[in-house]
Amino acid sequence: MRPLLVEEFLEEFETVIKKVQNKELSVKDLENFIGSKLNLIHDPLLELEPVAQERFNQMIDYAKPIASLPPERAAVRLKNLLSMVEKYRNWFLINCPVFEETKDPDTPIKYAKQVGPKREKLLAKLEIKTLKDLVWYVPRDYEDRRKIVPIKDIRGDEKVTTLAKIINVETKQTFSMPITVAVAADGINQVLLKWFNQEYMQKVLETLKGKEVYITGVVKRGTFGSLEFTNPEVEPKGDTQVLEILPVYSLTEGLSQKQMRNIVKENITSIKIKETLPEWLIQERKLLDIKTALYGIHFPKSMYHLKKSIERLAYEELLILQLAFLLSKQTIERIGGISKNIKGELAEKFIASLPFKLTNAQIKAHQEIREDMQSEKPMSRLLQGDVGSGKTVVAQLAVIDNFEAGYQAAIMAPTSILAIQHYRRMAPAFEKLGIKTALLLGETSPREKEKIKSFLKTGQIDVIIGTHTLIQEDVEFANLGLVIIDEQHRFGVRQREALISKGKVVDVLVMTATPIPRTLAMTIYGDLDISIIDELPPGRKLPKTILISASKIDQVYDFVKNEVKNGGQAYIVYPLIDESDKVQAKAATQMFEHLAYEVFKDFKVGLLHGRMSQIEKDRIMESFANREIEILVSTTVIEVGIDVPGATVMVIENPERFGLAQLHQLRGRVGRSEKQGYCFLVVGNVDEETLERLRYFAMSKDGFEVAEYDLKLRGPGEFLGLRQHGLPDLRIADLTRDRDLLILARKDAEKLLTKREENKELFERVERLYGERLKLVKV
Repeated sequence: MRPLLVEEFLEEFETVIKKVQNKELSVKDLENFIGSKLNLIHDPLLELEPVAQERFNQMIDYAKPIASLPPERAAVRLKNLLSMVEKYRNWFLINCPVFEETKDPDTPIKYAKQVGPKREKLLAKLEIKTLKDLVWYVPRDYEDRRKIVPIKDIRGDEKVTTLAKIINVETKQTFSMPITVAVAADGINQVLLKWFNQEYMQKVLETLKGKEVYITGVVKRGTFGSLEFTNPEVEPKGDTQVLEILPVYSLTEGLSQKQMRNIVKENITSIKIKETLPEWLIQERKLLDIKTALYGIHFPKSMYHLKKSIERLAYEELLILQLAFLLSKQTIERIGGISKNIKGELAEKFIASLPFKLTNAQIKAHQEIREDMQSEKPMSRLLQGDVGSGKTVVAQLAVIDNFEAGYQAAIMAPTSILAIQHYRRMAPAFEKLGIKTALLLGETSPREKEKIKSFLKTGQIDVIIGTHTLIQEDVEFANLGLVIIDEQHRFGVRQREALISKGKVVDVLVMTATPIPRTLAMTIYGDLDISIIDELPPGRKLPKTILISASKIDQVYDFVKNEVKNGGQAYIVYPLIDESDKVQAKAATQMFEHLAYEVFKDFKVGLLHGRMSQIEKDRIMESFANREIEILVSTTVIEVGIDVPGATVMVIENPERFGLAQLHQLRGRVGRSEKQGYCFLVVGNVDEETLERLRYFAMSKDGFEVAEYDLKLRGPGEFLGLRQHGLPDLRIADLTRDRDLLILARKDAEKLLTKREENKELFERVERLYGERLKLVKV
């Protein structure tokens, strides 16, 4: 049996106690657990700290007779045991030396201990230029060397520390390089240790021959089944430092882990580190103080210490971020808005003209937007809705209400295709209500541009729809009152602010069809109120998703032919535009030739990709919308918002190359009418993990579920696919792991906002970190 550390025992012990309290286990099960696990505990902590051993024994002695006690007394003892576990952890599993605090955090790194001119240059490559940079240079991983695994219990392909005696050493000269080989044994079992091209190890090992040593490294099974360590670390048994959790840093050539650890250890306690969180908050949230947490993120005494250090530092990051959002919101509210006089007559007229009934979710979202526009605070709202949920209609209602109140509106889309689509869908309905609408794109002719700009400035145009062209300096409005930004994560914060600044007081509605998990929305859009459209229009059928092997592609092509013959249309999507030597995936341009002239030669086939000019893209999409093209071969340029009701089939080749949120967007391009939509994922040779991910996607219909799953797998940066979405650089916090922490941080930030004077240093820190963003709010 493998050894057990005290903290591992305590974790299991705590779980068993809670299960006994919840009647899932009996007190007898607790007694059996203690009996079966106690002899497995082997932890340097108990050998090095006699008091830790003594207190541990007291806790176990207190627990042992519990099965023989009456239920009432047993219940009290269980409660006390949980308290003892927590106290034990705080006493013996957390450690922080005394900080001398003699140096300023902004001290240049060249003045740090163990840093000369050479190391100064190496550290600069890691962006470490001050002592503050050094202590915030967080390890990427940790090596837990406290658990000594006997040779007989070692498994192949794992990193372990074992204890054995060096019994033989020799260096063999092979054709390519010298190999130093040592045999180590613990009496019965033995392992081979090998070092390639490191002849100096012969001398080192000769001095250790016949002595017990700690061996740390990755174990492999040799040709004949023997256990082998390659280039392991070997240290004498007497060295207690070996039995620690060691940090592993991202490094640059010329700097070793040992050197980096020494530099951090020698300097961390000499830096002046101020506590910025109020004491009541530290107590209430049971957080570590800043020094213990910073020391623990580098040199944790236990994995519990590391967990609590991460928790403290992640919480602080999230709290500061949420404070920045709330300050943004407060600034907007302080600037004040204009209460718009909306009677609702035009909106009623528009709703009555629709060939369908609004869903309850659409009605609720419209009501929330209208209330915002009628209030004296400027609106800052995110409208989220799954693919095909009807966000556009809600946006139209906002524009109509804004027009009725006497203001102009601007709608900004990320691509010309999407802007044109919005214009074609919205303009006819607006014109019937007397709302003059125009389209402004980069490719609009200079003469037409000048005319539109002139009409906007004089108020002869009520609604302008366009791309980032709208944020150009010479685009001016007579009375801009509403800005709608579609697929906000495709624009930067500055672009959003540039458009908003074109009006005196502007209501802002941000829309996205990418379902964003709550934690991510709180992190990117924490200064916005959120409306969610979480139901589909009645009669809308969800597309059926079918996972199919690439070897059966002919069956998929036959299905496409049948659908097109029956009046449908199809998209066939590829991850690449052209073939690549580096990426094993099909490409749209090469496959277009094969599909258009061989597979679907009796059908009208078109090609669309991102390198085409905007005019070409628009022409092709128009041809597809008018059914002049029946099958569109494309890249992900069709991912967002493209609406062709006749499209019923989506074929995605190499789906493993797309994120799940992206696949969900692509799937949403079909089944946009009363006809059933189909999405085929054509899978080649992929590993089981990838296949599982695609199976999950095929089974799941809800975009928010897919988004949560995708966020867990890929993390926030990749999930959104762009750096300019405004996602803050979080060093410690992890949005998938720290969801509960984020919600707590938001609550506490709201509380702290009312205590600004007492927490000046904390708010100064928010200004330093997010000052630029807060300035943008005031634009």
